[in-house]
Amino acid sequence: MSHISPIELVSKEALVKIKSLAFNSETTDLDYKEIFKISDAKSKTEFIKDICAFANTKGGYLLYGINNDNEWIGLDERSDAKVDDADIANIIDDFVDGHIDCLVNTIEIDNRYFVVVYVFPSSSILPFKKDGQYNKKNWKTGKAEPVCAFKKGDVYCRRHSRSIKADNLFYTLKGNNFKIVENFLDGAPIYNEFIGRSDYLGELYKKIRAENNRVIQIDGIGGIGKTSFVHFFCRQLLDNPNYSNNFEFIIWTSAKQNRYTPAGIKVITDYISNYSELIDDIYKFLQDRNLIDEDATEDPEDSIINFLSNNNVLLVIDNLETLNDADLSAFIERFPNRSKAILTTRETLGDFFFARLSLLGFEEKSEFPDFLNSQYKWFLNSGPESFTDLYSRYIPDLYAYTKGMPLAGQLITYQISQGTPIELVIENLKTGKAYDDILEFCFKGSIDKLSAEEQAVLFIISLSEKDNVFTLDDISYISEISKDEIGLSILPKLNKISLCYSTLTDTGDIGYGIPYLTKLFIRRYSHNIDEKGIIEKYEKFLQEKKNLFSDDYNNEQLFYRASAKNHKEQLAAVASMRALAQSNYNYDAAIESMNKLIQENRRFAFLYLIKGKIEENSMLADAFERAKKDFESAINIDGNYIDPYIELGFLELKNRHKSKDNPSRAFENFSKALKINDTNHQANLGIAQFYSSKAYKIDFYRDRANKIKYGNLANEHFEKAYYKDGTLTATQNHSNAINAYNHAQNVRNNLKDFKTALEICKYGLRYEPRNSTLSNLKGQIEDAIARKEDPKAYSKKKFEEKGWKVSSK
Repeated sequence: MSHISPIELVSKEALVKIKSLAFNSETTDLDYKEIFKISDAKSKTEFIKDICAFANTKGGYLLYGINNDNEWIGLDERSDAKVDDADIANIIDDFVDGHIDCLVNTIEIDNRYFVVVYVFPSSSILPFKKDGQYNKKNWKTGKAEPVCAFKKGDVYCRRHSRSIKADNLFYTLKGNNFKIVENFLDGAPIYNEFIGRSDYLGELYKKIRAENNRVIQIDGIGGIGKTSFVHFFCRQLLDNPNYSNNFEFIIWTSAKQNRYTPAGIKVITDYISNYSELIDDIYKFLQDRNLIDEDATEDPEDSIINFLSNNNVLLVIDNLETLNDADLSAFIERFPNRSKAILTTRETLGDFFFARLSLLGFEEKSEFPDFLNSQYKWFLNSGPESFTDLYSRYIPDLYAYTKGMPLAGQLITYQISQGTPIELVIENLKTGKAYDDILEFCFKGSIDKLSAEEQAVLFIISLSEKDNVFTLDDISYISEISKDEIGLSILPKLNKISLCYSTLTDTGDIGYGIPYLTKLFIRRYSHNIDEKGIIEKYEKFLQEKKNLFSDDYNNEQLFYRASAKNHKEQLAAVASMRALAQSNYNYDAAIESMNKLIQENRRFAFLYLIKGKIEENSMLADAFERAKKDFESAINIDGNYIDPYIELGFLELKNRHKSKDNPSRAFENFSKALKINDTNHQANLGIAQFYSSKAYKIDFYRDRANKIKYGNLANEHFEKAYYKDGTLTATQNHSNAINAYNHAQNVRNNLKDFKTALEICKYGLRYEPRNSTLSNLKGQIEDAIARKEDPKAYSKKKFEEKGWKVSSK
């Protein structure tokens, strides 16, 4: 408060601000009294006890005129009519062995009067220099009997909402100047400089301040930076004024048994290995700081529970998964309300309520490059050039293989600082070579716990070369394990120990994937599973599922689709489909096969088309350019072959951000495809998406005519993109549902015709009734219509859906 004058502390503005905060209870630095009275012996004694307690602690306010229900009623005739600074100074001088600074003022708010006393904290400990005695009439006898509120030499302090006699806890806090008493700074952070994570820090701060959150779990795979993240967060609680908190203690305990460094895995000897040792570690913290009475007879666990119950403590348990047992679960489940716990773990602890924060890798555009710069500078300890100055063009590939994992980034910069060529580093990342230690550190302990069936499922998910995900049906089909066992047991366990993640697919289904480094490890480390058999089933699955990658021709023969002109080209077409399936888990081998096929069939356009699809789905930074080159080669060989025009159009539409000219090039390719076949569903869909996107960018109120014009043009082509003739396949039904989704979006967003958009949704759901994406859009449009037609009825319905009682008036 150095920026304001002392007198402002007891101003009307200060009191109004306190009132506006609407505290529900008293605190360490705020006390309410209904009556202001210092004119008799009893009131003087109680008054000086509170004043001295505030001065010995953090200072604070005593407010008079507020009752026990926190109602600001103002002073009445029971209070002293005179508030004299000299009288207060005399009381302090009479009782306290030392000097106390305080300010007193009488303030009127809404025709009610209040006395505000602000007590400044004392740098020294202030005892009483005489007994605090007064006479109290005995209720039964009517005789006056002496009462001693405190004795000479007593020291009083504030503890939460009370003024109490000082104990060991007070002297510990006072000796630390009432800053947080902690032990986490005894251990060094993992990295030389903490980078990024601002969103995660903000989310954790929000969770730690939420009244109902007692336990917050920070989970993620090994090497993702959980320990460093929580260590830095605790530092913010200690030093950063933007992280205001009421913690008095931060107790850091660690079950981490080893630590990865660029020089290898280092065994940690000082760690806790079970629940009993956790209790001993916390108890030692309390003993070392004299927070446990020497003559205490309580069991250590009971003492800890009482301490957590009576004080504001943040307990951090790092690497929790090594302690996961019933006693620990019970301890966390009954964790006291006054304190908080942060758990870092690779595994979810239990089914009881806790707040969860799943830590992923660094953000690609800024955090990951910043971290590489920081670590590179640290390892070199000199040099004017940063990592990004030297290797910026390689960062997309580095990120693709590491997903921003801090531990991997640290090892990359260490290897390069020691002279390893970056091309070799990237090659090793692709194959996992030279990364045995980091892979073992991050994943071995978790994978060792898996059954053969669980490893088989993880191995299947690992076979995707790119960030493709597998649905529950996919995994069940390949593994021949029941969906119930996978969905109810295996996948939840893999998610629990951070070895896989779930995400929504474009079709609205739940898909499952795993980080790239996890893929490398499970491919090399898995045991007790038939890898060869799984790969054969996986290739069969992909070949059956994809057959051909475009939805147009799922019912047509491969040779017709490929325009194969002879037996040699027919054989090449079949071989190219095997390569397409193989590319999902082995890009290099697939490209090698395609190059060999093209060398033997240079004028077969279909091969260039397939190679372009493989390149498009690769993880290479220049995948777009590679795929575009192959599609253009197919067009150059056969200008009447419609498929490469369509694929090139969608490729440029998907990568519109790479160049402002890409959307117009996409339109040109779709238009050329329509000249070849104006009824082609995919070509019409491409044109429709182009016009819809163009309309969406136009402001409805500034240029309504053009917005409607392009919206109507999109509608014409969406209509032509539906499959309508004959018996439709499941793929064609799905295509119609997705087309309806885009069609309805166009009508709603660009033409503002909600009722027609609703009918389109219903039309699409006829083809695929369980399509969640389309169902959600339908619900949004119905809500919008209801809200517009009858706002009151809509609001009433929504409140009732939430369980709120709504008046019928």
